[in-house]
Amino acid sequence: MFFLIQNTMNKPKYKLFMSNLIYNKNSWIAIIFIGLVVKLLMFPVRLGDYNFYLEPWMNFIKSHGYASSLKYNFYNYTPSYIYILIVLAKIGLNPLYSIKIVSILFEYIIAYYVGKIAYLKHRNKLVFWISFAIIPLIPAVLLNGAFWGQCDSIYSAFVIGSLYYCFKKKQFLSILFLGMAVAFKMQAVFIFPFYFVMLLRGHIKWYYFSLIPFVYFISILPAWFYGRPLLELLSIYPSQSDYFKYLTLHFPNIYIWINNNLYDSVKIAGIIFTFIFTLATGIWLALRKTHFSLDIWIEIAFLSVIIAPFILPGMHERYLYLGDIMAALYYFVFRKNIYYSLGIISVSFYAYLCCSRLKDILPMEPGFIIYSLVIIFTVKDLFKRLKYRSNEIVE
Repeated sequence: MFFLIQNTMNKPKYKLFMSNLIYNKNSWIAIIFIGLVVKLLMFPVRLGDYNFYLEPWMNFIKSHGYASSLKYNFYNYTPSYIYILIVLAKIGLNPLYSIKIVSILFEYIIAYYVGKIAYLKHRNKLVFWISFAIIPLIPAVLLNGAFWGQCDSIYSAFVIGSLYYCFKKKQFLSILFLGMAVAFKMQAVFIFPFYFVMLLRGHIKWYYFSLIPFVYFISILPAWFYGRPLLELLSIYPSQSDYFKYLTLHFPNIYIWINNNLYDSVKIAGIIFTFIFTLATGIWLALRKTHFSLDIWIEIAFLSVIIAPFILPGMHERYLYLGDIMAALYYFVFRKNIYYSLGIISVSFYAYLCCSRLKDILPMEPGFIIYSLVIIFTVKDLFKRLKYRSNEIVE
């Protein structure tokens, strides 16, 4: 039946219909509504992260005097997220639902800033509606918040906000947002190579980066005030890195090929390699005598958040979350190379599947191959763009 309809369809009218559908704001509003319904249907789902971590943390907070619980070492996140849990516990709403609501709210903040950045390129307000429709329905985004109750949307919202203010040449706000992202999750460092290039090319003054440790220090003050040792608070991220001693945990990066028995030595080597690689590529980009358009900066940011977890050890299945967001933004800005964006989104979703009950039957190699190809072709595209530079929006 489908083929009969397809063969008898007037193609010009069909193209006109599809064009009207895509450029009609009401179509995207309908998708936004559908996305919200899908998320609501996922609210009752309780999975391991909630059962073993978040719910016990909420119960501990309630039984130990809410804010007074901050003096205890009952969590392995930074205090910033625990402050949110304390507020939710104090309000007294359903803990599962309230945790998911917070994560979903930040998904729409992400969509807002993605729209703001895309608007810099296209100057069409429809991009906001498209962003609000698409970003929350990216598979990993949908699963992370509404399904798992995870909070990767929070740090990602601050990172994307930071990028927007960076492109608007608001250096203080940009690095302030970046510091807030780091105060929530260390995965925010995946965007650091981008900012290293920004620094070397003179677009952000070096002293603004002192905001990052300052913001983190401010974020731990309440926990320190209530009695948790300062040294513990300052060492949360180093402690996190050794919480799971795996070179890769359901994440298809280069470490799937290395025996985990070599964890200690390979971990150190991987971190050193990543540092040297970032330093070398950053200097190379900084020395280019090319005006960097918005397109080029978006491509560098995209590569930053997908290459960093590809070459860093200790990555988990959800560590391509920021890559998913940037993959969508990449397509919103370029409106081509959709296979690059879909490739990263597929790899991220595949990593989630490998973390599920399917982990024993799903090999990591397919994800690695697609991941590698996306990086290779995106790098090739960047080289081409640098060679024939775009003059659409110049620095």
